[in-house]
Amino acid sequence: MAEYKVLEAHGDGSITIEVDGKKSKFVLESDLGAVKNGLKEKEGEITKLQVSLADANTKYDGEHQELLKARASNEELKKSTGEGATYKTQVEDLTKQMAGLKESSGKLETRFAERLRKQLAEGFKVDVEKIKDKGLADLETIEQTLALAGYKPLPANYDGKGGGSSPPASLVGKSPLELFKSGYEQTK
Repeated sequence: MAEYKVLEAHGDGSITIEVDGKKSKFVLESDLGAVKNGLKEKEGEITKLQVSLADANTKYDGEHQELLKARASNEELKKSTGEGATYKTQVEDLTKQMAGLKESSGKLETRFAERLRKQLAEGFKVDVEKIKDKGLADLETIEQTLALAGYKPLPANYDGKGGGSSPPASLVGKSPLELFKSGYEQTK
């Protein structure tokens, strides 16, 4: 049989006893009910806190995913910015090349227009004052109109005495632009 001994009585109605060398505290049953009710309240609070913690974890996971997406977008944007800078450089280079091409083609067009203007003035006897401000397209139109009307350029005057030889048959009937292009192709 177990031996027990009362060690102490407390003012709240509880007592401490020793059973087989182990101390135990006994309380009133009414106090035990109050502790149980308090424990149930604490369990309810713990459950609420666990639910809140689960909600917070869900929100944290969602925010973390958004952060990862934002970082990925940022990296993509940095990459795009680098590509954009490359494209910008290429566009600037191409723009410079185009400006050079426009300038050289403008010079060639001006030279060709001057030659055509000279040929219209000397070969077809067109008044220079009437064609001095005409562009290449207008000069070509005038030349074609004269050719369609049956006018032929006067023969070349190389020695200053008039006369000259006829152009080769392969060149007859071609516009100055076609002649220019043909001559240019032969120089390549």
